[in-house]
Amino acid sequence: MLASKVLPEKYKKWNKKYGAPFGRLPKIKEISHRSFYHKLSGPFSVQSNNTTREFEYPWAFFATTLGSGLRILEIGGGLSGFQFILDRIGCRVINADPGLDAKGKGWPCDSVTMTKLNCLFGTSVELRNTTVGKADLELESFDRIFSISVLEHLSDEEIHNIMPIAFNLLKPGGYFIITLDLFLDVEPFTFEYKNKYGKNVNVKQLVERAPFVMVRGDRSELNGYPEFDPERIQNNLATYHKGSGYPALAQCVVLRKME
Repeated sequence: MLASKVLPEKYKKWNKKYGAPFGRLPKIKEISHRSFYHKLSGPFSVQSNNTTREFEYPWAFFATTLGSGLRILEIGGGLSGFQFILDRIGCRVINADPGLDAKGKGWPCDSVTMTKLNCLFGTSVELRNTTVGKADLELESFDRIFSISVLEHLSDEEIHNIMPIAFNLLKPGGYFIITLDLFLDVEPFTFEYKNKYGKNVNVKQLVERAPFVMVRGDRSELNGYPEFDPERIQNNLATYHKGSGYPALAQCVVLRKME
C-alpha cells in the first residue's frame, strides 16, 4: 500500500503523543544547549525526516501488535526516534546501522552518540554499529524486524542480501515491517535510474528473496508487481502522502515468517 494523504485519527494522536516526526518544538539551527532541546522536543527531534514519516511511523507501530518484552531489530535505524519509542513501551531493541560507513546513504550514527541519547531519553537501545549481516545476531531471536525508509538507500549488494538475513533472524511467526520510498523522479516514472537519495526498489523481487508471506500490502501500489501501474499512481497523486523534503511516496508492507 501507499501512504494516504489523510491520516487516520489514531495516527494523529500517536504523532502528537510522541512528537513525531520532527519533534515537539520548532527546529532551531543554532542551539547552544542541544541536549536540553532534544530532551524537551523528544526522540524525533534528533534526525531529520521527510514528511512521509508522519504516516510511516504510526503505520509501522500499529502494523502488528506490540508489547513489553518483544525482541525487536531495527535495520538502519540511524538516530531515528522510532527505536526509542519502542524501547519506552517495554521492547528490547537492537539497532543495526553502520553509520557513515554504509555503502549507500549513511547517517552519523555511532556508539558514543547512541549512549548519549539513551541517557537523555531514559532508554537502553543497543546499537550494533555495522551492517545487519555482520552484527553477530542470534538466529530466530527476534519477534519483529523494522526497516523504515532504508532499503532504497542501500547498495545493490546489501539489498540483495537483506531479505534472507532478516528471514533467518526472525522467530517463526515473526513479522518484518517495511516502508520504502517510491521516488517520483526515477524509474519507472522517468528514465533516470537513481537520484541522490537512492533508487526505486523492485518490491516483488525483494519479497521473493526469502520465503515470507505478505500479510499486508497492496500489489497495485508496490513497485515491481504486475498490478503496479506508474501512470495510475501519477494520476492519483492527490490521494497520497507526497514528501515535501524530496519527491517521494511511501510504500508500506508487512511480511511474516510462518510457523
